[in-house]
Amino acid sequence: MLAEDATRLQKIDELYALRLDQYVSLPQLVVVGDQSSGKSSVLEGLTNLPFPRDSGLCTRFPTQIVFKRSVTSRKEVSIMAAHGQEQSKTDAIAMFGKIQLTSFDENSFSNLLAKASECMGLPYPGKQRDDNMDSFSHNILKFELSGPEYENFSVVDLPGLFRKPTPGQTSKEDMALVRGIVAKYLGNPRSIILAVVPANIDIATQEIIQMAEDADPDGQRTLGVLTKPDIVIELVMNQAGNARFELGYTIVCNRSQSDLGITNDERNAREAIFFKREPWSAIPEERAGVKSLKDRLNNLLVDVTRHNFQAVAEDLRLRIHNLEGELDDMGPGRHTPNDQRNHLIRIATDVREITSKAIDAYYGRDQCFEDNTFRLATNVMTMNKSFSDAIARKGCTRRFRSEATENDTIAATSETGEAGYDSCASSTDGLGTLSTPKAGTETQSLHEYPELKVLMGPPEPAPATPKQDIMQWITKQYERSKGFEIGTLNPSLLPSLFSEQSQSWKYFASGHVENVVQAIHHFTYKTLQHCCKDAALSKRLWGKLSQLLLPKYRKALDQAIFLVKVEQQGNLLTMNHYFADNLRKAREDRIKKQLINLQSWTTDDPLKQPLLRLEDTITTFLSNEDQTTQDLHDTLEAYYKVSRKRFVDAVCLQAVDHFLISSKDGPLWLFSPQLIGRLTDSELSRIAGESDQTVVRRARLTEEITNLRAGQKILED
Repeated sequence: MLAEDATRLQKIDELYALRLDQYVSLPQLVVVGDQSSGKSSVLEGLTNLPFPRDSGLCTRFPTQIVFKRSVTSRKEVSIMAAHGQEQSKTDAIAMFGKIQLTSFDENSFSNLLAKASECMGLPYPGKQRDDNMDSFSHNILKFELSGPEYENFSVVDLPGLFRKPTPGQTSKEDMALVRGIVAKYLGNPRSIILAVVPANIDIATQEIIQMAEDADPDGQRTLGVLTKPDIVIELVMNQAGNARFELGYTIVCNRSQSDLGITNDERNAREAIFFKREPWSAIPEERAGVKSLKDRLNNLLVDVTRHNFQAVAEDLRLRIHNLEGELDDMGPGRHTPNDQRNHLIRIATDVREITSKAIDAYYGRDQCFEDNTFRLATNVMTMNKSFSDAIARKGCTRRFRSEATENDTIAATSETGEAGYDSCASSTDGLGTLSTPKAGTETQSLHEYPELKVLMGPPEPAPATPKQDIMQWITKQYERSKGFEIGTLNPSLLPSLFSEQSQSWKYFASGHVENVVQAIHHFTYKTLQHCCKDAALSKRLWGKLSQLLLPKYRKALDQAIFLVKVEQQGNLLTMNHYFADNLRKAREDRIKKQLINLQSWTTDDPLKQPLLRLEDTITTFLSNEDQTTQDLHDTLEAYYKVSRKRFVDAVCLQAVDHFLISSKDGPLWLFSPQLIGRLTDSELSRIAGESDQTVVRRARLTEEITNLRAGQKILED
């Protein structure tokens, strides 16, 4: 064996000593078979160790035998404890320690196996199983033998499969446990499977063959071993000639009862003589006998270790990277109020950083913005646009005359849901459909966040499509409002008309703000989850924050209602010159429409201006009452347009942007270091204190990372 191959094997063995086989796949040679397959005899031939044939001993747990070539001789036995078991079992195994031996014989070997079984809490000769005792274990008993007489070699013996429980010793659960242990080792893609089957039994009926084929469908890493050839002849020759494994089969002799007292050298000599007889002499020499088997296995182990050595190093690196990421997400240990406060401040800082980017639309600076939920600025502006469009289409109770023709198509499409606010208001990916909450059905966000229901109030019916009878309505209201005034209007008429015409504004404004509230609530929750990977901590923290957010949402909703009252209940007031411009234009258009149908003629002068008869124009003017209602319409329309635009801007700027987005006292900035600083020690403990599960998980992560780094150092040296 090359020196570099021996070094690789030794390093892989050191990784096993750290139990890194529980985290990454390591090259290994695994011996598997039924309890009565002759597996112990094969192991004895491979290792020259006196494996007992009592099924109550070594077959109850994996046993690893490691040989190392060295100048000095040493024989050492230890137990490598499996991770994840009760501390009491780990402590009992630790008591076993490392036992130094000067020699092995069958009695000392059996005593070691019995002592190991006792430390693992398993039955052993002289100790019957009780109800609280396991029958099998994932712990590994390791024999390590060093000396100049050994070649570098290692093998793992697994518990034998059995098909029928033995009363008082094994159960159906034990059968499943053994299959699980065997399947785990066979499933390691870097293992060499040594499948031991007796030659006197049909291979097709052997469960271990099926398990090996399931784990290694191509048969590239499975070597079959036929035992007990002295019992049959024809069967063995047929089976050996029809091997289903790419590596084929090797046949070995088991010790007979008359061979139990002889040495290993004598046993090997008898086996060699046996395979020189007919018909066994027809079998290729490299496929018969324990010595040939050991040579093949040694070469296979060297090859698989050489081929997978760099892959093992990469697996260690990737495993360390993933575990350190998980440990980093958990943050440092939180044992004291100061630890807890610092951890929450770190989370709050991360949340505020994401929030700032979301508001400024710096979406390329964090991977979370691949989810549209986090694109807050875009989502809010989309909702603002939908609100503005909706109130322009359906915000008036009756359509003004100038809009009647223009909006016939819009009204029709709105009724079908193609252009109405209820259907297009603010649907954003990842947020659910945030249709207007007043429309009579609860949104997805209200189901996810029931705490918001207290803010939204009961559903309200959507406003009807604007009516087309505005002149009849104005005339009727004018007639009903007449008083003792002479030649003037009742001063309360125009405010009354405006209030009626804008009565749906409250519905649209409150619905829009509620939509934005839901979007912000969902954004805040998702951002907290993104920045706090500890699910239990995130849940407790959200329980605290979600209640503190409600009063801030209430301010925005109240502001929207306040703005409605300002427009509808105050004086009709504007300093915007567009009011006068619109009113003048409306009156001019009305007069033009009245005069356009009169008979006219043109002059002969260069200007060619049309002329009207003065007497004709006088007859076209309306009565005082008609003139008044027409003027009321034009004044109402001019003021409504100015007021509507002012109202939409005010809702978006004040209720949405100020109270929900920009204000440092708003909901987006609630979770801050200042808030954490005001929490009492008891609140900190309740929110950020670590659960027992978190403490255990952190300890296991730390231990595993330490072991993996130690393994990484072994491979790098």
